[in-house]
Amino acid sequence: MNIIVSGGGTGGHIYPALTIIRAIQRREPSARILYVGTPHGLEADIVPREGLNFIA
Repeated sequence: MNIIVSGGGTGGHIYPALTIIRAIQRREPSARILYVGTPHGLEADIVPREGLNFIA
């Protein structure tokens, strides 16, 4: 399963997205997840620190 997640700019968008991603990973451990965001938003720092693939 391949999944793209997008959301950013503020923690109000990023942290709920991370919660959803973690739930998906628990149900589908083999899921490949890519987080798409902006290069200057909070997500550019937070998402990679969470061990997720990130592209801006």
